[in-house]
Amino acid sequence: MSGSRLTRLVRHVRLISTVHHRIELRRRRNHPQLAAAVLLGALAGTMLIVGALPVPVYEHLWPEPGAYYYGTLVGLESERVLALSRELAAIAVVTIAGLGGLGAITSDNWERPPAEIVTAVPLPAAILGMLADELLESSWFVAPVVVGGVLAFTAGTNTPSTLVGAAVGGLAILLTGLVVGTAIGLTLRASIRRSPRLYRARYAVSVGFLFVVFMGLALSRRAGSTLASSPIGWYGDLLLVTTPGGGALPTRAAVALLASFVLLPLAMATVVTAGRSLWFAETTLDDGTVTPTRRGRIDRLLEAGFGRSTAIATRTVWRRMRRSPRAMVYVVLPLAVAGPVTVELSAAMPALLPVLFVLYLASAVGLGTTLNPLGNERVALPLVRTTPGGVDTVLRGHVLAALVPGVPFVVAVGTVLGLVVGYPPWGLVAFVMGASLVTVGGIGWSLAIGAALPNLEGPTEASLAPPELYAMVAFLSTLLIVAFPLLVGFGLGFALAPAGAVLTVGGTVATAGASVVGGYRFARRRLETFE
Repeated sequence: MSGSRLTRLVRHVRLISTVHHRIELRRRRNHPQLAAAVLLGALAGTMLIVGALPVPVYEHLWPEPGAYYYGTLVGLESERVLALSRELAAIAVVTIAGLGGLGAITSDNWERPPAEIVTAVPLPAAILGMLADELLESSWFVAPVVVGGVLAFTAGTNTPSTLVGAAVGGLAILLTGLVVGTAIGLTLRASIRRSPRLYRARYAVSVGFLFVVFMGLALSRRAGSTLASSPIGWYGDLLLVTTPGGGALPTRAAVALLASFVLLPLAMATVVTAGRSLWFAETTLDDGTVTPTRRGRIDRLLEAGFGRSTAIATRTVWRRMRRSPRAMVYVVLPLAVAGPVTVELSAAMPALLPVLFVLYLASAVGLGTTLNPLGNERVALPLVRTTPGGVDTVLRGHVLAALVPGVPFVVAVGTVLGLVVGYPPWGLVAFVMGASLVTVGGIGWSLAIGAALPNLEGPTEASLAPPELYAMVAFLSTLLIVAFPLLVGFGLGFALAPAGAVLTVGGTVATAGASVVGGYRFARRRLETFE
């Protein structure tokens, strides 16, 4: 490629990425909760990597060792620091690549070609411009973590030359992870594009897979040491190559840097190929039309128990769930946010682990269809209001769409957990009943909070809209009110006695009943009076 063509390509890529990113930043001004979520995630990740600092209040707020502490050990325990550097570098590459791949699989930028761009610039420039925009988006979360770790480690060593290797290594890890991860994600997305069923399921499958990988890396020391012993761990040598007494092998550091120089253009070429396929390949996707289907046993049971209109509303919500996989991704939010914390808490209070696990399942059920009833029905609200019993039918449809699959799953998992833990018969019955009641009670809070804090953007007649972040945080917080008797009863252990089991179930009945009745009534009033 000649110098002039390369210059034009870079100019086009820079223009496309900066304009798109500026548009996204303006959109976030109208949705400050998105910026708050990114800020909190970046802050938590940075604190975790940086670790304790010799700052008067901070050292008590966050006493865990991190990059700064291990920087002070260079020259004293060099082998330990090098081993940890290799492990963290390998984990960072995998984690950043996973985040880049997730963004590529779920981003709307790759759904259809932007006509105003592909008709104005060469196609590779358009695709690479979108790639740069994706990298800018990811960097808001990842870059502060990398920069914070580099600066903290350099400060810990008290050697300015450390900054060179740490900065180069950190940049290589960041760019290689993001670009290679994006290339892998786009390749996978393009490979399943022709399968409507797989393409719809990509959100849930990719989030679930990444969650398993991240939890495995967080909980298994063997996984981290295995990655550190692979060539990916050589990025740890690159981080320490200019650190006096760091023990890094210059040969491995050079190979890691060379690998980045080789992988980056190959990954960008892969992105161009996959992006072209996603934008212009012939596909057969679900267009939202409904094909006639025979009524199954569940439909007949719903119709017999709740009436034909409610059964139809429930089935309609299930169809919209199937067409809106992105709106359902949030059901894994409780585990993704609090999973690592649960491990630490359960180590101190093992009796809470089964209760917390079923509490996460209950929260996942409530984060599904019922946390945005007003937003989901916005396009049909005039028709719903003018139909006799329309508001109740719609709300019952959302509730049953969550509880019909959710409660049996919670009961099954709760039973298995109770048997594994070794609860006595009355304790097992109380545990399963309490878990079911918390799930049902959580639906009441979910309806109320979703009606009070709706997301009014995006839903169509054939899809669902994801809930607002404010609503998700509020729901996860208020669910503790419903689960309070269960947490106290099994956390303190008195629910394992017959009288304590009765009291625990009775308390959960009271909190769940109040939540369901109050939440349903509030949601119905909101749908009837919303303008």
